[in-house]
Amino acid sequence: MNRSILHLILFVFCCSTALAVVPDPGPRGVDWAAVQQKIQTQAWAKQAFEKQQASFDRVAALYETPPLGVTGWLHEYFCEKGHQLTFDPTSPTRHHCARCGQNYTGSPYDDCWRSAVHSQIAGACETAGILYRLTGEPRYFDYVRKMLLWYAENFTQFQPHGSHAGKGIIREQSLDEATQLSRLAVAYWDICPDLTPADREAIATQYFLPDAQFIHKQTGTIHNIHCWHNAAVGLVGFALGDQELIAAAIDGPFGLIQQIKNGVSEDGFWYEGSISYHYYTISSLEPLYIAARAQQHPLPDTEKFLMMYTAPLRLAFSNGELPANNDCWPGQNLPSRTPYYEIAAHLFQDASVLQALANFYQTQPRASEQALLYGPSELPPAAPEALESTLFPHSGLAVLRNDTVNVLLKYGPYGGGHDHLDRLNLMLFAQDHILIPDLGTSGYGIALNQWFRSPVAHNMLVVDGKTQARQGGSLLHYDEHRIAALAGPVYPGVEIQRQTELLPAGLIDAVSAYSDGPHVYDLIYHIRGELQPTGLETQPCTTLPDQGGYQFLNQPVLASGESGITLRWHLRDTEGVLSMHITSPHPFQIITGTCPDNPADQEMSFVILRTEQSTAQWKNTLLLETTVE
Repeated sequence: MNRSILHLILFVFCCSTALAVVPDPGPRGVDWAAVQQKIQTQAWAKQAFEKQQASFDRVAALYETPPLGVTGWLHEYFCEKGHQLTFDPTSPTRHHCARCGQNYTGSPYDDCWRSAVHSQIAGACETAGILYRLTGEPRYFDYVRKMLLWYAENFTQFQPHGSHAGKGIIREQSLDEATQLSRLAVAYWDICPDLTPADREAIATQYFLPDAQFIHKQTGTIHNIHCWHNAAVGLVGFALGDQELIAAAIDGPFGLIQQIKNGVSEDGFWYEGSISYHYYTISSLEPLYIAARAQQHPLPDTEKFLMMYTAPLRLAFSNGELPANNDCWPGQNLPSRTPYYEIAAHLFQDASVLQALANFYQTQPRASEQALLYGPSELPPAAPEALESTLFPHSGLAVLRNDTVNVLLKYGPYGGGHDHLDRLNLMLFAQDHILIPDLGTSGYGIALNQWFRSPVAHNMLVVDGKTQARQGGSLLHYDEHRIAALAGPVYPGVEIQRQTELLPAGLIDAVSAYSDGPHVYDLIYHIRGELQPTGLETQPCTTLPDQGGYQFLNQPVLASGESGITLRWHLRDTEGVLSMHITSPHPFQIITGTCPDNPADQEMSFVILRTEQSTAQWKNTLLLETTVE
């Protein structure tokens, strides 16, 4: 879409939908009197309020107006090792990595810088709107009004662009266009009663309406991005009193109701299979859901929304860390998700949510915007509960737990473009650390993301060095100590089964594959530790493919394996040793070396158990040891 077409769209909107009087939006779901009461009576709420003031002051002092120019995809604002670059608001043309010391200039980094500035300004506007409702101070009103009118006056100066997830106008893709418009619509909502009719009409017809329509035209499936489309379109609809936009965003074929009904599994997880995108989707559903409830708009068939909050409580490892399956940022944990549970407590008054909040705040202050606006004044006493083994049959995840170790096995349905095609992938957690990890993902725009998504980066059986088909697996058996599953038809003509049994200080991991003809079977494990001397005769391994992730394996060496061999690794992040006792009825090779962790300035060990025949079978016992004999 070129600029002349955009001007035409804007002209049509101004002529056909200009509003003589843009009405007051009405309630958006915040009890402002209750918030002020919390600030006056609760020390944590006063601190949260002051934190919002400081956050606004910091951003408001940085930028006089938003920047003009093309915006960039923030997944490219990473160094080559996978570290996010340090955003410096005073440095639009020089971008530094604090971890590896490299500097980056030019496109796409300058474009990403502009995108980050727009994001900060949108956030500051949202905060300023809240502060204005709570204080009545003109400086907050003036900031929001100024920025909204700037966007209205300069909207046609931006060219539609983007090649990753839809197109944006101000921002780099439809997703970020929608997140920005959502925040600015909320800011408008909070100051609207004191805007002049002329200001209201300018913001509505020159920016909000054409941008909402531009976003809505790109909505057409069940997906986290399209949930954000709905948030932007619906919030603009409520803010401006546009019933057509409201109906499209909530009741349409890909509106909020259908997103929850069809996008959330029966055990509460977002279908894309990533805990990052699970919470990201929640964050898109929340503002529109809250606004719809406040406006008494019907929300049938949305019961699974509560399950989206409670399911992760049963998935996390013993220390609250969440697995980085599929396209997920590693290092996610439940205590960092307190803002979501503040909103859940407001929406559902669920006892498990309230208890989770109380437990999370044992290790951190309560100071989020969500706690201030929506959270209960007081929480019950903390009472952490010991997690038990858990099966999520619809999502195809199982977590086996005892007092020493947690084991996660993934076998479930294909989750779309964010899936890593890793049926029967395994993770091991012990001693407050993930010892055998799923690496998740990093910035999508860097070359190293090929490694994170590759078959070889996962702990599973790889056949002929190829990527699995887009298929799901199936469950064979589950109890609190053992799980068995089939990978499904992920490799033509090959049946793969994995059975994992929990031990007091480890697990027994049995993997088998059957086919009518020979294949190269590679059973791969990644261990965050250093392999100890094996006593095996090794030689450089020259038989690995140069693709499929194998190209990221460092200095691989090859040895002949035989049943009864034991390998040991000194663990990197915690004390102790992890041993692996390997048994197999078939001859096999052992390939060892190192490979990138996530982030990639850390390395970890890998071991590949390889055989080339029609059948493969291994039964490996992994145990935590405190010493090595």
